Amino acid sequence: MKKIAMKPRFKKNETGYHKHAVKQLAEWVNGITEKEFYIDSCIAFVPDVVCYENGVITNMYEVVYSHPIDGKKLGMIQAWSYFNSTEFSLFEVSADWILKQTEKPERIEAMEYYNINIITNE
Repeated sequence: MKKIAMKPRFKKNETGYHKHAVKQLAEWVNGITEKEFYIDSCIAFVPDVVCYENGVITNMYEVVYSHPIDGKKLGMIQAWSYFNSTEFSLFEVSADWILKQTEKPERIEAMEYYNINIITNE
């Protein structure tokens, strides 16, 4: 029987510039890089950095070098949040801003902020 090769859903296409900005940001916020999030056993999205507090997601960060979050990714993040009854903050941070810092900043300067919020009728 011939095995059919499946095309990977996500292609890793990351510049060294973006990669180093992600590592630096993760260090500052004590986050985990490139954690996969699933919907129905399929990878739905992979944020650059995820932060947890007591095992609960508090923040996600996307490092923006050339492409900000598109509507499809934002929709998948919102769907995952809804299916998992999880609320958190999502920040877009400029790779340029991160790599221009000479030391850990007092606060992270975000380009965009999204409140990923679950609205229930309880």
